[in-house]
Amino acid sequence: MNETLTTIYQTACFFVIYAFFGWCLEVVYQAVEHGKFINRGFLNGPYCPIYGFGVIIVCGVLDPIKENIIVLYLGSVLLTTTLEFITGFLLEKIFRQKWWDYTNERFNLKGYICLKFSLLWGVACLVTVRLIHPLVTAFVFKFPQTLGIILLSIILTGFLSDAIITVCAIIHIRNKLILTERISADMRKLSDAAGERIFGRVEYVLEKKTELENKNSERRQKLEELTAKYKKLSEERDITLKRLSKAFPKLSFDRINDIKERLEKLKEEIMRK
Repeated sequence: MNETLTTIYQTACFFVIYAFFGWCLEVVYQAVEHGKFINRGFLNGPYCPIYGFGVIIVCGVLDPIKENIIVLYLGSVLLTTTLEFITGFLLEKIFRQKWWDYTNERFNLKGYICLKFSLLWGVACLVTVRLIHPLVTAFVFKFPQTLGIILLSIILTGFLSDAIITVCAIIHIRNKLILTERISADMRKLSDAAGERIFGRVEYVLEKKTELENKNSERRQKLEELTAKYKKLSEERDITLKRLSKAFPKLSFDRINDIKERLEKLKEEIMRK
């Protein structure tokens, strides 16, 4: 195996190993905080890609100056914070959801990053570069390459399949949320229309009784259409939606379920008018 292929192979190994380590770290953190197992990863499998990319970037850039602890620490903070900000920003723009939110933390920037976790990432990278990575590198070098390539091919194939399935599922969820927003907008229009009728109701009823009945009928028909849309959304059982709701509780996936109660209240309001 030539030098270029060897480098690619080793980098892929580092990515898989640290993505798995990152997943383990997230699971342990969630278990300590919530007292139960939560698959915190973006994907279904036991790996967090951001950790794999993060360690590869940090080690690739900072390994030459790893003997200077201060520079290594500051560089780690800068690189990991930048990666976290870009990842959080892109995820929100693509999927219309904020996957983590540091808004309640002091010294945060748009909820994507905050000082506390940036400093902690610097410590984690310091330990990784100085202590963990040399051991991982020695393990990769000593592991039989033929067997390593076979295992790596299987793992990366599974990873790619998982990524495609998960992204497609999230896009589907995103479309459901867009539809939910449209239903909510229509509900607001119906509610506003029903509320406006309170003013000048007596005069309006006396002068335009027939027109009022027709409009009320139209509102009820529209409400039935919204109810049918909600029923279709609620009947779609989405495993990925359930898992991500547990893994990322700050996501607003619950908007689909909130519509039922709002529809019932709106129905009662319109029926009374």
